[in-house]
Amino acid sequence: MALVQLKLAQEREAERLKRVDTLLAETKGADLVLLPELWSVNCPGFSMSQAKAESLEGPTVSFLREKAVRLGSYLLGGTIIEKDGESLYNSAILIDPQGTVISKYRKSHLLGYRSEERRTLTPGNLVVTAMSDFGCLGIAVCYDLRFPEVFRSMAERGAEAFLITAAWPWSRAEAWEALCAARAVENQGYTIACDACGRGFLGRSMVIDPWGVRTASLGTREGLLRTEVDLQEVREFRAEFPAWSERRLERGGSP
Repeated sequence: MALVQLKLAQEREAERLKRVDTLLAETKGADLVLLPELWSVNCPGFSMSQAKAESLEGPTVSFLREKAVRLGSYLLGGTIIEKDGESLYNSAILIDPQGTVISKYRKSHLLGYRSEERRTLTPGNLVVTAMSDFGCLGIAVCYDLRFPEVFRSMAERGAEAFLITAAWPWSRAEAWEALCAARAVENQGYTIACDACGRGFLGRSMVIDPWGVRTASLGTREGLLRTEVDLQEVREFRAEFPAWSERRLERGGSP
């Protein structure tokens, strides 16, 4: 897989697309490629969300579909501001190697802390997983990391790896690292987290295995994180260390 840790910078759209195109070309050979949240919008403060909104037939998804075909990879294309009727969503798009959009996840937890996201956008209401040639993938966006029930629901639907696209800030670096590890450990799956960098964003994209071990990571500058994951190891780990079958699901009453 390849995680594209993209620097968010003030630049013309054509320049940004050229830069992303160059980085994506370097991911050739990867089965799975990830981009960070809202890389195409270039305004994570959401002040221009209406102007930047588009449909799944819009230019950003068309660009990503073309790149997925060229690379022969599954591509989690970060997120777009998706316009559907009068509503705007922060939507993550997963595309298969044939260029087909196989999954769309509308971010369900919108940030209200020092952010316009909750006021500007509409939350999604679905947990999303997708089958790939190598296993079942769950999809989450940035702030969703703070809500373990989202990841538990994905795991209950078969997710073996959790793909996280984010624009996580420097100011909450410790939370990023702790939450990425926690979601992997408590659900016995891989966390594959791609963050933006620059303009106050953290970077530190990473892969965490089911034991909570960080198997690959980047620093804070723009670049690629390339690594390998075998989801058969998740299946074997869950069978050998059956924490899932040992869960107590009772609700209420005395322990």
